[in-house]
Amino acid sequence: MRNVVNFGLLLSFVTLAVTGMMAFYQPFSLVTTRVHIVSGAATFVLVGLHLVSRMAYFRTQLSFRIKSGISRLSLLLVFTGWGLLLAMAVQGWAPVRTLVNQGYEANYHAAIVRASSLSGFRNLPHNRLVVARMPGEKADAAVSLFVGFDEKLKRLPAVAVWAETSAGTMIETLYLDPQLAFSEQPEWGGKPTPRNRILPIWRHRYTAVSGVDPEGRIDAMTGATGSHDFSLDNYLILGEEKEFVLCVEINQPNDANEHFSDSHIGQPSLLYTAYIELDSPQPYALLELTGHSGGAEQSGAIQYDLEQFTTATELVDLLLAKSEPVPETVKSKK
Repeated sequence: MRNVVNFGLLLSFVTLAVTGMMAFYQPFSLVTTRVHIVSGAATFVLVGLHLVSRMAYFRTQLSFRIKSGISRLSLLLVFTGWGLLLAMAVQGWAPVRTLVNQGYEANYHAAIVRASSLSGFRNLPHNRLVVARMPGEKADAAVSLFVGFDEKLKRLPAVAVWAETSAGTMIETLYLDPQLAFSEQPEWGGKPTPRNRILPIWRHRYTAVSGVDPEGRIDAMTGATGSHDFSLDNYLILGEEKEFVLCVEINQPNDANEHFSDSHIGQPSLLYTAYIELDSPQPYALLELTGHSGGAEQSGAIQYDLEQFTTATELVDLLLAKSEPVPETVKSKK
């Protein structure tokens, strides 16, 4: 048993170290995270088995009356050193901060897109996805979106969900495909592809509110201003006739047809929208096909001629939005 535990600990430690380095220096990956978590669980079990087999050793070392045991000073130094290391990590003191600044998150923070902490999503069976945005302290309504794709799809398209004003200004990104959220040039359809070619409409709207263009440069002509608060909470207030547009952009790689011959990009992304009136007696709204992004890589302009699209229009079965009041008891649990 001892040999099994020893070799198991060796393998789990190597796996933890490799996946930890990958998570530190590379964009977020569900596979890397999954392997890291499983290795951590295995290490926990193996360390438990190791401790059980070494209980006599620890009892001897912690018995200060025995000369061979660890001294009180040595034990104090071990615990003090570990406590100091934890404090450095928690407080972000200089040595730890310098180390963290070498990682992917610090070096590519401008490319990383995270939705509001009040937004969440859940993948359901049969190619279904639910995206929800709960209200903050000053809001009292929630909005959710059911996304149903064709059940026969073996690979789901890239998806972005956001809310914007009726004038076309993005309010907030509610969901971005995790494979696209951590890099301006993610692996998509088998090769690295710029995000402004995958989801051009969303990327252009995001540039306008973030001030960061697809090349990572700061655009002084865009970005949040003092006259606009880019939070959906301002629109999730009942009784004030609040309204906004819910948008979904999708794109499937390798779906070329006779009109769009690029074998990788294929048919451009499609945009679906619905006008959400928060005080409407009808809480549901169907998102309808509105346009496409052909040629919008730099301008973000929406094209409305859809006659040349074929299989791209068959990806979505249903896009259904719902807005509803949220009881105070639910809000208080967030």
